[in-house]
Amino acid sequence: MSIRLDPRRVGVLKQLAAEANTRPGDLVRIWIEERLDAERHGDAPSSASGGVVAELAALTERVNALEASSSGTSPSGASASAAPATADVKGSDQSPQNGDKPKRRAKSKVTAQPSGERVALHDEIIAVIGERGPLPAAEIATAIAERGRYLPPRSGKPLDAATVNARVSNPTYRGRFKRSEGRIGLSEG
Repeated sequence: MSIRLDPRRVGVLKQLAAEANTRPGDLVRIWIEERLDAERHGDAPSSASGGVVAELAALTERVNALEASSSGTSPSGASASAAPATADVKGSDQSPQNGDKPKRRAKSKVTAQPSGERVALHDEIIAVIGERGPLPAAEIATAIAERGRYLPPRSGKPLDAATVNARVSNPTYRGRFKRSEGRIGLSEG
C-alpha cells in the first residue's frame, strides 16, 4: 500500500521518526496498527484519555505548530483531534487538507559559466584526438578537463569516460569517430 502526503507533512514525519529513533514508514505502520487495534476494541477516539489517541492529538498539535512556524503564520485549529492525523494516511488519492496542491521544488541549476565560448563535447573530443592521437575514453576525459574549455551543460557532474563513450557512440556523432583496440580516434573522411 502506498500513501501520499503533503511534502510539508513528510518533513515533519521524518523529524518525528528521527526523534523516535525509527524509520518514517515504521512509525506510520505503528500508528496505524495502534489505531486499528483501538477501533477493534471499541475504543472511541474521543473517549480515550490517554494512549494512542492522546499521543496522536499531541503529535497533530506539534505538526500544526511546526507547519505554522515554517510558514510564519499562527496555527489554526491548534486543538487537535485524531481525525486530521489519520486523514493524510488513509488513501493514496488524498490531497492536502487545505485543498492546495503540494508545491514542487524548483530544479537546481548549475550556475558555473564557461570562461569563454561554450564548446561542445564532441568538438573537444575531436580537438584532443587531433592533438594527441587516438586515446582511451578515460584519457580523453582527463585531457578535456585539463583544457578547461568544456563544462557539462546541466548536471554539473565531472566529465568521465562513460560520458565520452556515450558521445562517441551517439548516432549523431558516431561517423566522426572510430574505435580500435580500446582507443578512440578520428574517422578518415
